[in-house]
Amino acid sequence: MAHYDIYQSLGLDRSAPTGELDRQLADRLAAVPQDDAATVDELTTARAVVGNDTRRSLYDQRLDDPAAEDIDVASLKELAALQVDRHSGSGRQFQQQAGQFARSAGGKATVAGKQVQDSFRQSKGLAIGITAVVTAVVVLLVGWGIGALSGGKTTDFSSPKKVVDEMLEQNSADGLRGWLQANTVHETRDDVLSTMNVSDSGSSSFSGMDSHFSGSGLHASTGLTVEQLAISAGESPEVLFEDVEDEGISKEEAESIVVIGIRDDTDNYKGIVTLVERDGDYRITDISRY
Repeated sequence: MAHYDIYQSLGLDRSAPTGELDRQLADRLAAVPQDDAATVDELTTARAVVGNDTRRSLYDQRLDDPAAEDIDVASLKELAALQVDRHSGSGRQFQQQAGQFARSAGGKATVAGKQVQDSFRQSKGLAIGITAVVTAVVVLLVGWGIGALSGGKTTDFSSPKKVVDEMLEQNSADGLRGWLQANTVHETRDDVLSTMNVSDSGSSSFSGMDSHFSGSGLHASTGLTVEQLAISAGESPEVLFEDVEDEGISKEEAESIVVIGIRDDTDNYKGIVTLVERDGDYRITDISRY
């Protein structure tokens, strides 16, 4: 099945500004007889997607990706219903809608979102923007992507990805324990060691990365910045930093937070690592697997 192309189907100019497309579709809707339910439904859905900057960015990026999940009518309708305005609904409502959208598009995004939410709850010192993180990872894993939301700016994730790849090379309990002690933040170190089953020397149940993450050929994959997380949630980054000083982390550190996915040799997501830049190096604050 090919992607459902709104522009081609409705004869819209893809280079036109979002506001102009919104006006054009509103005019068409006003001229359609109300008993023509099929046309009203198509135009209403199209307007909700390409008449909104955030939804249009998500749609356009997936439309241009031939490897992404097909855009069918069902997934298009759920994108149209996705709450992206921070002023028009609660974070819980946004999260529920994002989860619904993820389920129809496929993959393990809903599980991933819960894992990240649990991780940020455990990482009390870095527990900012939970809804933003969940939503961004959901969007990422189902294939819509959020790169277009960053205004075309390219982010260099090489340093945090290198840290994740170094971690994935540790295949003995003692080696991993020592590595994590040197490469995690002290606020969440005990939680990370526990998550990886290497808390106590001599009593570890860790049996290798492939076993722990249930995959082979593990490697660091796509990354998300805190700015991209905020934009995907329809927030400004400043909103996510409101309480950060009270939680013992500077705004500068908060701005450096990144989420890196772990994939296996079949390109399936196996986990998520959250990192923050501290003293010139990226250090792990949390690890989630699914």
